[in-house]
Amino acid sequence: MKTIDIDALKPGMTLAKTVTNSDFIVLFLANTVLNEKQIVLLKNMKIPSVCVKDEFDMSKLYQQVISLKSKDSSFNRGFNKINKLANKIFAEIKTGGDIKSPIIMLVARILPLADDAGSINYLFNLGHMDNTLAQHCERVAIFAGIMAKWMDLDWAEIRQIVTAAFLHDIGKFKFPPTFLHRTVDDFQGTELQLYKTHCQIGRNMLRDLNFAEPIPTAVYQHHEYMNGSGFPSGIRGKDIHPFAKIIAAADAYDALISERPGHVKKTPFDAINLFAKSQFSRLDPHVCVPFITRIKDHLIGSHVILKDGRKGTVIFYPKDFASLPVIRLEDGTQINLNLERNLSIVKYEIT
Repeated sequence: MKTIDIDALKPGMTLAKTVTNSDFIVLFLANTVLNEKQIVLLKNMKIPSVCVKDEFDMSKLYQQVISLKSKDSSFNRGFNKINKLANKIFAEIKTGGDIKSPIIMLVARILPLADDAGSINYLFNLGHMDNTLAQHCERVAIFAGIMAKWMDLDWAEIRQIVTAAFLHDIGKFKFPPTFLHRTVDDFQGTELQLYKTHCQIGRNMLRDLNFAEPIPTAVYQHHEYMNGSGFPSGIRGKDIHPFAKIIAAADAYDALISERPGHVKKTPFDAINLFAKSQFSRLDPHVCVPFITRIKDHLIGSHVILKDGRKGTVIFYPKDFASLPVIRLEDGTQINLNLERNLSIVKYEIT
């Protein structure tokens, strides 16, 4: 990897790191092979330099070395196996093939990852990967499994939740390809109305494939919100299946922390803040409270970089309902981010 001046960029070079602007809005993801138009855009945005891959980065030897040295290489291997199987399943969905047996195998591979809180960190680090529909569904399934475990649900329920979470967007396969990599916030007007039908389409597909309840219902209701502002039925609270509430939270979490061009990249710290604000409106507090409590514990000790460039360590969360941590900076100064709303964490690493 090497850092080069923006004027030295040439078409065909591959980004080694995600490029963001001064507001941390993602411009281009890591692994993007740059073309002339993209280089011109970077120049117009006054990006001074970028990191690109050199010949060694692109070699098989480098990939092998990184895999051996990576502390999460075991997770990466497991996730890659899941991804390959998921792609096969989605190919079968498109052709009308049988998916029940492969789904059972896939869920069996996801469950160990859902049993490890470290998966939250590993998946954040994989946020620059191709954001395909398959990978989105895989991540939501893992997050939903983690949330269900933190709610102390039994493994039979967790297995059903992971299955429904993986299949939650199956109805999108009836849509044009341009719909597949966008979230609900990206649609308006007639496109939005069409997008909303994927819940019912998914439920009907799963019933036709003889998936037992409550999996079809959880898929149908995964965009319903506690305050009735969701879709497709606009139902509230107790009328929403508990599994759908978990999938809704997992889906919201993935949408927040995944890198997407044109969106500000967020961290799990932002997710805690979102869940704290949403737990009495859109999301269910029975899902949010265990998630907030457990992920706070998981993030203590993280090394972080603040928006102003200062570095520090998360030392604790205030004992009230504060959603943001206290940071000890490198000079020993402590900052309570709940009192410094102009500051935010833009990067983190768990040691």
